[in-house]
Amino acid sequence: MIKLFISDLDNTLFDHEKQIHPQDQNALHKLMDAGLEIGLASGRMDFELVQVMNRIQGRFHRISQNGAFIYTKEGKCLQRVTFPGNISKQIYEASRPFGLVCFVSEENEMFVAEKTEKARAIEERMKMPVHTRPQLPEEIGKSLFPSKVCFFGDPNDLKRLDQHIHQRFPSQVDSFISDTDCLDFMPPGISKGNALQKLAEELGLKPEEIATVGDSFNDVSMLELTPHSFAMHHAPEEVKQKAGRVVSSVREACEWVLQYNQSS
Repeated sequence: MIKLFISDLDNTLFDHEKQIHPQDQNALHKLMDAGLEIGLASGRMDFELVQVMNRIQGRFHRISQNGAFIYTKEGKCLQRVTFPGNISKQIYEASRPFGLVCFVSEENEMFVAEKTEKARAIEERMKMPVHTRPQLPEEIGKSLFPSKVCFFGDPNDLKRLDQHIHQRFPSQVDSFISDTDCLDFMPPGISKGNALQKLAEELGLKPEEIATVGDSFNDVSMLELTPHSFAMHHAPEEVKQKAGRVVSSVREACEWVLQYNQSS
């Protein structure tokens, strides 16, 4: 029987306007009414997940910033991770020749050195608050300790940056494509899948008692964790191949879970 349902946010539970469709919200309530626990797993900051939880009017487990932070529905912190040493500063410096828009995140704040027109457009598109910090390059690793460093730009430029960073800092950083034009760099070993494993251990759950739904490459690790995984229909083909099923909405995944439990 499935006891925990975990959903990604952007382009999964969120639509393109970062809104939640009423049918998806109702479907989550049906899962809760049936006794399932709900969790959110996102590259976004934890306070944004709390806002979603409050909007849906439930108490959810939360995996934020691709797994850097984990909280149970009771508010117990299971994990809080930042980049060790000065790796985040070195990533920031090594990225400069690529001309990409860089955002640096702590647990509940995101910073940019200069709010350029491109940075403002991304902030508006993602509906996320970004703070200008002119001394950002000097503060990284000293007064600012990032949990995530992300870049926006042309996918080919992101691919080149990804290769460059991994060649320069082997085994010191993990990376994920979290959107078509967004590349996230994370501390080593941080992923949604590893975070979900920690949460499952805390809750005493087996992989077959968990269902997951997502749409991007940063969701793959959690999709592979359980046989009850769902990729959104618009997901890249490589992501779909890692999921057990393809769905058109979170509601569809919820309905499958309810039917599965009824037949178990």
